[in-house]
Amino acid sequence: MSKFKIVWSLESITDLKKIQNNVSKSKLKKITIAPKQILFGEQYQIDDYRKDCRRILIGNYKILYLFKNNEIRIIKIFNSLHHPINSLL
Repeated sequence: MSKFKIVWSLESITDLKKIQNNVSKSKLKKITIAPKQILFGEQYQIDDYRKDCRRILIGNYKILYLFKNNEIRIIKIFNSLHHPINSLL
């Protein structure tokens, strides 16, 4: 379990609400639990399109987060099979 404070942005909460009817309950659970499993802020790769964010991949879903001052801020969640630039708008 993460030793960091995890903050979900309003956009990431909206993203979760949008995808909850399109994914299985187990996939949704994996997406919501993934940030809690971060052991150190730089654990995941820097995203290819958002260089200020790191990414967690859960199947074809991407979770973008920022790490600063011992806080993990979830920025965006989206299906990575869609055009990535459009998903970041």
